[in-house]
Amino acid sequence: MYNNASGICAANIAEEYGPLVSSICRRMIQNAEDARDAAQEAWMEIIRGLNTFKGDAKLSTWIYTVTCHAVMRYSQKDRMYSTRFLRDYFHGDQLEIPYEIDYDRQIWIKEMCDKCLTGILHCLDMETRLAYLLRDVARLSYEEIAEIVEKDPATARKIVSRSRSKLKNFLNDECTLYNPSGSCKCRMKQLVTDIRLPQEYQKLRQFASRVNLYQESQSILPQKNYWLNA
Repeated sequence: MYNNASGICAANIAEEYGPLVSSICRRMIQNAEDARDAAQEAWMEIIRGLNTFKGDAKLSTWIYTVTCHAVMRYSQKDRMYSTRFLRDYFHGDQLEIPYEIDYDRQIWIKEMCDKCLTGILHCLDMETRLAYLLRDVARLSYEEIAEIVEKDPATARKIVSRSRSKLKNFLNDECTLYNPSGSCKCRMKQLVTDIRLPQEYQKLRQFASRVNLYQESQSILPQKNYWLNA
């Protein structure tokens, strides 16, 4: 791939930012095909914009801003769930692995957990969900987040803090990945326990000062990079 006038290589951008951009699209948008389309639309806009990028903003801020504009267009049709609705879903009948499945059993369970985690994020409205992901998954500064969501840094910090509290309260009661010692009644509980998935998270937490389920999941659950074949 080519470099732009500032010497920025598109291939390097795809390698460095592709996985995180894909993760943001996947977590913001429940439909997998829509998430892929949003990520690839962002990628094409970034490629087209490279020649005019002058470095007035940080490269990462510019890339995530382009991505967020694309993802917000695609996430418009996603519904927001109440925590009551999510609890009812979690407390439903235990899921069973389909007989006709081609996947490895462990991979199927992990992918179902990944879908659940995305669904849980939809207890947050779009703007709040986006700010949370930019902070706790992309690890952007509050100043960068504020620029992207067009808020001041103090407001961005409050949005992220409130989203963390809401997610923590729900996950602490309902998710055995987040709280293995809790009273989780999730329909996936027996399956994730059978493959010792909570223990994988516990191993990571031995080296982390703060529990961050969504960032931890980047290294444990199946990942998508929608930019690979864009």
